[in-house]
Amino acid sequence: LFKFILEDIECSDGTVGALADEIKEKIMLLLELDASDNNRTVLTPLRCENGNMVTTTVTLLPPSTNGGGGRSLRAALLSATTDGIKAQHSISLFNKLRDISQEEQRERSLLSTPEGREMLVDEENSGNERIGFPFRVKDLKIMPSVSDTKAMLTTGSDLLDLEEDLYRIASSSKVGDQSKEMIMKKVDRRAIVDEIELHEDAMVAEIREEGRQHEDAMIAEIREEGRQREKLMLSQMKTEIREEGCQREELMLNQMKTLHIELLVVTLACIGISFVALLHLKK
Repeated sequence: LFKFILEDIECSDGTVGALADEIKEKIMLLLELDASDNNRTVLTPLRCENGNMVTTTVTLLPPSTNGGGGRSLRAALLSATTDGIKAQHSISLFNKLRDISQEEQRERSLLSTPEGREMLVDEENSGNERIGFPFRVKDLKIMPSVSDTKAMLTTGSDLLDLEEDLYRIASSSKVGDQSKEMIMKKVDRRAIVDEIELHEDAMVAEIREEGRQHEDAMIAEIREEGRQREKLMLSQMKTEIREEGCQREELMLNQMKTLHIELLVVTLACIGISFVALLHLKK
């Protein structure tokens, strides 16, 4: 909510109330709000001051993000909304209204000098329309909603046990060393649990790191052993191929020698038979 001041307007206590609807319409027009957002703008009863100034307190309610009264003032919900919802955020609307007010005051200050009037004429000729609605806004306050208040006043589930112990101690008539000792025990237990959780996280991280290092070492060892076995198998295969080639070559040489000997024997036998046949024919 913020204070809205309408300046340079004749008013009286009896007639100021009739301006409420007109002021609300002008605010919605300046903020470019739809008719569906009419319930977002709430005005307190108007007051007339000095006969030429109307003041009221304006409340800009947050938009509904889900059609069921959801809020977008909280950052958690605001970050999840669309750009359209962000543009209609209550803080954004106030800033927009403040900027319009400052621009109107700037134009009014320019009217006091000839140079300023010429500048305004140039701006109007270029298509910039004046608001013609002198007002000021100030004293912005961000008020929590019911859901915000409930969230702030509700104890977290992890602190319910401690809250019950403190409530029981405060309600009892024995407020002394015994209650202090009970509180200290509860705090000590919580501190021990926190320390155990801290060390547990460190141990888990250390175990995971050692496991990764051991796994990397095993993988490297397996790869190296595989490369050595592959080299050994290739060497053995080359040796076997060479030995087998030598044996085949030697066997072929032996077979060729045997064939040469057999050929020589057959040749000698043919010569002998021919010589005997020749002698027999001469007789």
